[in-house]
Amino acid sequence: MTLPTPETQPLDGPELASAPFALTPSEWQQQFDESQRLAGIGSWSWDLRTGIVAWSKETYRVFRVDFSQTPDFELILARAVDAAHATQFMEHIAAALRGEHEYDFEIAARAGDHTDEIVILHTRGTVERDASGAPLRMTGTVQDVTAIRRAEQALRESEAQFRTLAESSPLGVFRATVTGAVSYANARLLRLYGLDEATFSRGDWLACVHPDDVAGVEQAMKRTIGTTVPFDHEYRIVVDGAVRWVRVRTEPLVDDQGTRLGHVGSVIETTAERVADEERVQLQTQLEQARRLESLGLLAGGIAHDFNNLLVGILANATLAREDVPSGSPTGEILDDIARAAQRAGELTRQLLAYSGRTRPERRPVSIAALVRELPMLLGARIPSHVTLEMHLAGEPVVEGDETQLRQVVLNLLTNAVDAIGEREGRVRVDVQREAIDSVALATFLLGQERLPGAYVMITVRDDGSGMPPSVQERIFDPFFTTKDTGRGLGLAATLGILQSHGGAVHVQSELGQGTCVRLALPSSRSVATPASVPAMPAPSVQGAGTLLLVDDDDGARHAARRILVRAGFQVTEATNGRDALDRYAAMPEPPRAILLDLSMPVMSGAECLAELRRRGIGVPVLIISGFDPDDVASALVDRGDATLLRKPYTVAELLSSISVLAMTPQ
Repeated sequence: MTLPTPETQPLDGPELASAPFALTPSEWQQQFDESQRLAGIGSWSWDLRTGIVAWSKETYRVFRVDFSQTPDFELILARAVDAAHATQFMEHIAAALRGEHEYDFEIAARAGDHTDEIVILHTRGTVERDASGAPLRMTGTVQDVTAIRRAEQALRESEAQFRTLAESSPLGVFRATVTGAVSYANARLLRLYGLDEATFSRGDWLACVHPDDVAGVEQAMKRTIGTTVPFDHEYRIVVDGAVRWVRVRTEPLVDDQGTRLGHVGSVIETTAERVADEERVQLQTQLEQARRLESLGLLAGGIAHDFNNLLVGILANATLAREDVPSGSPTGEILDDIARAAQRAGELTRQLLAYSGRTRPERRPVSIAALVRELPMLLGARIPSHVTLEMHLAGEPVVEGDETQLRQVVLNLLTNAVDAIGEREGRVRVDVQREAIDSVALATFLLGQERLPGAYVMITVRDDGSGMPPSVQERIFDPFFTTKDTGRGLGLAATLGILQSHGGAVHVQSELGQGTCVRLALPSSRSVATPASVPAMPAPSVQGAGTLLLVDDDDGARHAARRILVRAGFQVTEATNGRDALDRYAAMPEPPRAILLDLSMPVMSGAECLAELRRRGIGVPVLIISGFDPDDVASALVDRGDATLLRKPYTVAELLSSISVLAMTPQ
């Protein structure tokens, strides 16, 4: 439909009433009143010459006045809350009449004659003047803005409450628009990112995100901005060179009608939790490795115990048989080979026991620098010409330990380093120095959790060989695991056991193609190193007399020992366990010259049997025979003077020598 224009259809004069959209004056008045009611705005006029005030119907409603009352300014003043507001009202009118400013202000007034309700009225007006500037008429509007002002006050209070809560929050707090632009960030958040509010709101916070995490953050933001999907993402930020972890969570901000207004979010620094998680994982890994190694150590110790018993019979019987074979006989050579093989097998069991950490080292002050200086001569041709060996020795640091075992440890590390280089040219470097290590550094070492901070002698062996992948590094201390030829996988396992018995720790760092660095930490000593004494070999021939009580649960080891002792001239009474030994002892007509007591036996162990003998007041000399002592009980018994010790596997000469000394001990 096309509306008529003034040119084609003027709406004035006598044609007004007949125009299609023309309204009568009463209809216009009715429409005017309805428009004011809908808008909530009343109009008024004040003829300054006659003093007549005219109000529209909405103005009556705004002032809560009955339509029958005559409007005037006294009525308005009567509704003012107090004299101050009335005076203020009149001053605004006077200033407007003088032309000083527009008539536009708000006043608090009573809502009706008989109510305490206070409403806020906003009134505006203009002054009509004559040619000389004298005021003729004031016209204007009045509006009840109580609800608006209360809503604004509530909004201000809500905003103040939000800011108070946000600024006092231990978290970073922010608010963002629907498009993701930050409109507010509290002080804690700004400090966390090292930005001021302007730069943060500008979006510069994204530049703080770690480069490796930017893509993930942007992708997560795309899923959230402009939607009701919450944002929950953890990432790293870099502030002043320091890397921090933060977790950011947002929720959509929606009004009562479901309209999206933006997002509110919180930021919490999770660096400490991340570090704690990493330490917990590392500790769990170390614990699992320690448990695995402990289990393998028990297995190795058990194997060594049983193997030693077998070797006692093999070595003893081969030696006894060799004595019965004429010199030069081919059978004698065979028996010699058997004895040598048994002795080499005994060395293997000693490595097993070293891995289990149950051997007790012969402790004395050992110069690590002097020990390392001997290595090139000991290795000899095992260091090929294409491998350069460098040694950097700082002073003469000393540790308390078993020199033979410590030498074996360093030899193992050097052998592995040389093998890692292979056929190409390479370099192996050995460093020895005294160093103070704190608990934090010790925590990175295997076995380090069990050590106290303090002074340690550090032995570092570096090579530029092939390096190891993580899967190999995890197993290098496992027995029987090797990447080399079959049968060469016990060296590092034994190294770990030796370190355990010496109170040491080890750290391995390796990367494929970058070589390997192994650091050993041994407790430093202030003692002066002394050369090892060479014990005199006992006489192989002993002429015995009297009765011995031989106690061993292993038939082979017991029978072999009995043959040796009987051939030497002793009478032997046998028992298979500690309880059996007590019964046999009670049945003997006179006490034996000595008791040979195996330590690990069923029913009653050797230690329990010895304790019962001493409790009964029996002071017969006791020789503890043991190849594996899970609790180092034998060493404790020897230290207390309750017994002497002979380690399995032993030779005929070692057994007879021990018995010769023991049998001369006064009872």
